[in-house]
Amino acid sequence: MNINNGQSDVELFTKLEEILHYVRRQSSKVKTDRQVIKQQHKIQSYKLGQSIFTLHHTIDLTSEIGGGRIGVSALVMMDDGRLVMCLPRQSRLLICNTDGSQVDSINVQGIPWCVTAVNNSTVAVTLCDFKCIEMYDINNKLKLKSISPPRMWWCSGITTINNKLVVGGEDCLHIIDHQTGEVVQTIHTDCRPERLHGSSGRIFYSDDNINNNELYWYSYTDDRHHTLTLPSPPRSMTILQDGSLYVVCIDGSVQHVSSNGKQYKQVKTLESNPFSEHIHYNFTQKQLVTKQNSHVTVYIEI
Repeated sequence: MNINNGQSDVELFTKLEEILHYVRRQSSKVKTDRQVIKQQHKIQSYKLGQSIFTLHHTIDLTSEIGGGRIGVSALVMMDDGRLVMCLPRQSRLLICNTDGSQVDSINVQGIPWCVTAVNNSTVAVTLCDFKCIEMYDINNKLKLKSISPPRMWWCSGITTINNKLVVGGEDCLHIIDHQTGEVVQTIHTDCRPERLHGSSGRIFYSDDNINNNELYWYSYTDDRHHTLTLPSPPRSMTILQDGSLYVVCIDGSVQHVSSNGKQYKQVKTLESNPFSEHIHYNFTQKQLVTKQNSHVTVYIEI
């Protein structure tokens, strides 16, 4: 009888320990969630067109990429601050720090057109001549895999959303599980999506028709497509901390689009050359990068 009581006490004590561990774990989770919410509330909404960034430095990469507008077709900043650029005429990816140091490259068997970061060491690249996606480990300079989505548009951009890849097809967006290579969702569009940018449940895209002034985006919240008419056709876009958007247009203007996508205002301090197509903001580094010809300019938040 005493043995049974002893066993019962041990079982009860074990259960109490499990309950206490669960309560502590939940308390820690609630605390973490509150910290995240508190941090989110610290992010103030920007006034459209205001000066958010100041010039930090410019690097000249002429010796690496040559001159001309299409020396670089796309760029991305990794969370560690490295830049990865597509060099279509040289069939390679250029990797360097934002000060131009530690230049490295990965040779590509095709024409790299657009690039997006998948994680701290992996990028996904579209090859316009093969209409496919290739993934690379930029630390070890290794090709990891190749994915061939059906009816992929040859000049499609690429982005990520909800840990999935997004590329443009013929009048559609393909959402792809990069682990399996499977197309998990196809979203039909009224145009052929070219430049893409995904963030916060929205996929922004432009038409491959350079005479179309519409900025498009698909929202997972209402499962609808939305549009905003800009003064010039959009070529590149990037999301800022508050959910608003910077859009580079063909005329060289940079338009600051509100987080609800209903208003915009030109950013006078970031005007670029006509047909400049490259702008990228990195949340971790809190830096904005633009590219014009063979020069890359880095801006930091004020």
